[in-house]
Amino acid sequence: MEQAVITIQTEAYLYTPLIAEQISLEFHRAGVPGRLTFQVVKDSVISFHEGDRVVLRMGADVLLERLLDGARAQFPELDTREGSLIYSALAPAAVELSKLYTALHVALEMSFADTAGREYLVRRASERSMAPFAATAAVVEAVVEPPGLVISVGTRFRSGAVVFAVSGRNADGRPLLTAEIPGVEGNLTGGRLVPVEVVDGLREASIRALIVPGQDEESTEAFRKRYMESHRAQSFGGNIAAYREKVLGVAGVGGVRVFPAQSGPGTVGIGVLGADFRPPSAALITDVQEMLDPRQGSGEGRGWAPIGHRVTVFGATAFSVAVTARLVLESGANRALVEGAAREAVEAYLLEVSAAWDRGETLVVRVSQVDTRLLDVTGVLDVADTTLNGQRGNLSLQVMQVPTLGTLVLV
Repeated sequence: MEQAVITIQTEAYLYTPLIAEQISLEFHRAGVPGRLTFQVVKDSVISFHEGDRVVLRMGADVLLERLLDGARAQFPELDTREGSLIYSALAPAAVELSKLYTALHVALEMSFADTAGREYLVRRASERSMAPFAATAAVVEAVVEPPGLVISVGTRFRSGAVVFAVSGRNADGRPLLTAEIPGVEGNLTGGRLVPVEVVDGLREASIRALIVPGQDEESTEAFRKRYMESHRAQSFGGNIAAYREKVLGVAGVGGVRVFPAQSGPGTVGIGVLGADFRPPSAALITDVQEMLDPRQGSGEGRGWAPIGHRVTVFGATAFSVAVTARLVLESGANRALVEGAAREAVEAYLLEVSAAWDRGETLVVRVSQVDTRLLDVTGVLDVADTTLNGQRGNLSLQVMQVPTLGTLVLV
C-alpha cells in the first residue's frame, strides 16, 4: 500500500502516477517553500513538464493506520497486528478510501475553471456559449507564369511539406490558395509552388504573399484566460468587450484594439493584428470591415455592428527596428553561423513584443532584452554598445505600431 499519493495536473489532464521510489518532503525553515522529491514510473500515457501543478495526499497506509488507531481507541485489547482479523478487514477498505479521496480530488479540481483540464473547461465554458477557437487554414496569394493563366478551383500545389488548393482569385486575377491542413504551418510568405498534378500551360508558380495567417487550435491556457476574462468584462450591445470577442473570432486575427468614438459620437475604430502577430493584409482588413459594418450602408446595421455605429477597421503598422551591437565571440566560433542565429533570436524577441499588442499596452523594445537574447546565442561571449535605431535607450512604439527587425549590424 501507499503512504502518500501524488497527483500531477498538466494543461489538459490530471495524472495519478505510480511512484517508483520513496517520496521525500523537506522543510528547512518557516516561510520558505519546501522541496518535494519523487520519481514516477514512466509509461506511454503520462506526460508532464516543469511548472505543472503537483498535489500530495495521504495514501492507503496512512488511512489504514488511522482506521486501526480508531479501532484501538475503542477496544484497547484488540489485536491489530498485520494478519489479524481487524487488519485484514480494514486494509482493503483503506485502499478503496484512498481511491475515493483521489476521485473526490479530481472531481473538485475539474469543477472549477482555474484548475479544470481541457475537457471539463470546455464543458464549463459551454454554459456561456463559449468554445475554443478552432484551427484555421492559411490563405496565400500566388503568381503564375504565364500571367493570366486560369487555374481551376481545387487544383493542388505543394510548397515544401505544405499542400495548398486553389480556392479563388483576388481582384487582380491572381490565384488564392488555401492550405489543406489548418494551422500555422501554412503561413508561408514565399517559395516555389509545385503542382501535385500536371496543369496545362503552367510554366512556374510561386507564393507572392500571405493573405490570411493560419492559426492552431486555441490552447487550453489561452482559452482559460479568455473564459475568465468573459466574467470580468460582460460583452453586450456593441460595447468594447463585444467588439473584441467578435473580431478575435475572425480567422486570421490575432489581436484587437477598440477605439470608441474615434471620430466623434457613433464612430468606432477597430485596430487589428494578424494571427502571426504581424500587420494584417488588406484582404483581412476588408473581411473584418465587411463583417462588422460594410462600407456600403455604413452605420445602418447591415453587419454585426449595432445600428448607428460607423465602424472603421485598420491594421497595425510595422515599425522597423535597426539593431547595432558589438559582439565578443568565443574562440573558434563561426561568425556567419552566429550572425544567423542572432538574427533569429532578435526576431523572436520582437515577435514576443508584438504578441503583447492585443493587451492594449504601450509596446517597448528594450535594449536589455536584446542584449539578453544575443548573449543566449551559442558562440557569443559578450555584448556591448547595443543601439536601437541609433540610440542607446529603449524604443517606445505608438499605439498602432508593432516592431519588425530592419537591419542587424554586428561588429
